[in-house]
Amino acid sequence: MINNKNDSQLDNRKIGYVIGGGLRENLKARLVVPSDEVQEGSFVMIPSGNWVYYGLVTNIQLGATDARFADEESEVRLPRELAQWLHGQTLYTNLEILPVLMLERGPDPSSQAYLKWLEEIKLGLRSEPHLMPVKTIPPHHADVHLAGEGEIAEIFGKPNQDGNFVLGYTREGGHAVCLDLDRFVQRSAGIFGATGSGKSFLTRIILAGLIQRDRASLLVFDMHNEYGFDDIASDSGMKVSGLKTLFPARVRVVGLGANSMVRGTAADFSLEIAMKDIRPMDIELLSMELNLKETTPTTLEALVSSFGVEHWFQAFLRWKTVQ
Repeated sequence: MINNKNDSQLDNRKIGYVIGGGLRENLKARLVVPSDEVQEGSFVMIPSGNWVYYGLVTNIQLGATDARFADEESEVRLPRELAQWLHGQTLYTNLEILPVLMLERGPDPSSQAYLKWLEEIKLGLRSEPHLMPVKTIPPHHADVHLAGEGEIAEIFGKPNQDGNFVLGYTREGGHAVCLDLDRFVQRSAGIFGATGSGKSFLTRIILAGLIQRDRASLLVFDMHNEYGFDDIASDSGMKVSGLKTLFPARVRVVGLGANSMVRGTAADFSLEIAMKDIRPMDIELLSMELNLKETTPTTLEALVSSFGVEHWFQAFLRWKTVQ
């Protein structure tokens, strides 16, 4: 997709301009709108030269040309108009922006260079513009805009495009954020975040999308019983439907141990591990959790030698009880 500079996608509201930063650190931008109009996590775009840069707002910080202007309540001792003018001159807000992707958009569309650029693409002399990791940065004073629907679709895809699954919507504009499930299942992925940031909720949404679109078979090791049956959201107190509720004919819940219950509901199947199937390696994998000593492998080898590979664990449990 070729981004024309006159495209309405680039006419989104300007919120600031670049004042510093670098590739190995976040870009810094001076905000030109009230600070409460921009949120952490907002998607932004920075059109500059032949490129459009896409990034995320990671921090919002207040500043002042002189600390005295920030400490004193000028609006109390000065007329309102004068106080507002003073604030505009001495108090400011900076953004920190994590640059993530960049897209070539070509020269000025009104120039001959732009026509030549298009011709080179058509002839295969130049690759079709595509999103790529950030390898350079915009210059000082490049405008920063909130990303609009077109930019969000450029990055995440369109909601009505086959294979795209809507994960949610942007805070600032309510634009759909999609995940290409076909590409997602082709490689490893991880979901990271601070405690309470919604990792489990996002994981449940992605699992539901994979099941609904039938893109992959899933084996989920649910250590906290979060995904199978219904749950209650800790922050809102609202009911959250489990995968078993959403897809009763396609999801099977397996409990660990005979007659096991999951959130007060009987599991579809029970998984039982016989004592004869437990090997020393299984115990060694839990050395940290069980706070075992460095001599544990030697002790386990001695037990296997004395009682046999299928009976050592049961004999050990009897020995521990007697002792």
